[in-house]
Amino acid sequence: MQETKDEVQYRFHLRRFLAFILLVLAVILVALYSFFSINPLDIFRTGLDGTYRQMVDVMEASAQKVVEIPLDGALNQSGLDTLSGNIIVGSISTVKCFDNEGNLLWYVPVSLKKPLIRTQGNDVLVADLGGRYLGVVRDGQILWDKTLDVDIVNAGIFENWILVITKSDQVGYKRILRAYSREGQEIVLRNISEYYPFAIFHYPQFDHTAFIVCGVDTQSLEATSLFEFLDLSMNQRGSIRDSAGREDLFVGALPLADARLLLYGEKDLICIGKDMGMIWRLDLESDYLTACANAQNGITVAAVLDGEILSREKRMQTSLKAIDSSGTTREWLVFDAEITQIKTSGRTIACAAGSEVYFLNDSGEVIDVYTSLSKVDSICLASESLAYVASGGKLVAVRVNVPKKFLGIF
Repeated sequence: MQETKDEVQYRFHLRRFLAFILLVLAVILVALYSFFSINPLDIFRTGLDGTYRQMVDVMEASAQKVVEIPLDGALNQSGLDTLSGNIIVGSISTVKCFDNEGNLLWYVPVSLKKPLIRTQGNDVLVADLGGRYLGVVRDGQILWDKTLDVDIVNAGIFENWILVITKSDQVGYKRILRAYSREGQEIVLRNISEYYPFAIFHYPQFDHTAFIVCGVDTQSLEATSLFEFLDLSMNQRGSIRDSAGREDLFVGALPLADARLLLYGEKDLICIGKDMGMIWRLDLESDYLTACANAQNGITVAAVLDGEILSREKRMQTSLKAIDSSGTTREWLVFDAEITQIKTSGRTIACAAGSEVYFLNDSGEVIDVYTSLSKVDSICLASESLAYVASGGKLVAVRVNVPKKFLGIF
């Protein structure tokens, strides 16, 4: 018996309707997974009522954007760093680890003058600025610690090294550079008599056989800023000095792609190769660099304070600029405040400007803003969507509203 025309059309429309229902169900399941982190299979386990409660819990949690971290002492900017999404807080009496809900995970008692906390991998470096304590903590346990014979000026933990600058108690020497293994064994040291080093780095991406030292030479009538390059035995390879009279102060170095290094100071940014030859240079002339950091896609984000407006109108105006690998600059945004810090994690860029923290994506678009009641002292980015902000003696965890990629792709 042949089907009638009406029956054929009915079956056709029924299939289209069923396909539409399946498409709607697929969209709902993807939404549950993407936006609520709910496994679609949980619907069969908990039922619709349980799934609804899970969605409400997620929405209530996302509404709790800011969580205060409990503190038991004065907050020190150098005593903060992130570790696996958590925040490490150093005070004169303890080193504590909190999660983003403010729960205390572990603590270690210490006795410090001014805590310096730096993290790398699973390890936490604890140093006493102006004091002599140096140690490494992992999972709430002290791996090793020691008391040095002179005061610590600065310290850092890197992939294969712990690098420390101390004062010197020897006549004719200004400071001492010390290199320790990650296990705490002192490998090599160098006494410095010609200048005052204040920062030391080791970037394998640039040159795994070199230490990079930043310092100030005060032997002449005018102070001169410099970078000194040492081999792993701390023998000098070469140096780069600022031109006398420019009143520029080098403050740090960042590794770039293709074995390049960015040297930056108040008045310029210099990109060099492994042979220490200059590749490009940005002279800021009358303006001032206040902060910079590396972002994704080979971009360096720099905050440049307008010197003319500061001199003429006595107010702050800062341009946020993106610098590519060839030194080409593109202006992103202008702020009516000084940007004091820039931190990056994945696609997210955080900029502290006055009492606000602006969160941008890697295209320079503002995706979220956090406003504090007082000037922001420090920011730490634990991930693309989680920041820790210190201001007014308080520390808070801030969830950043990062736009989600559809299916994790687009």
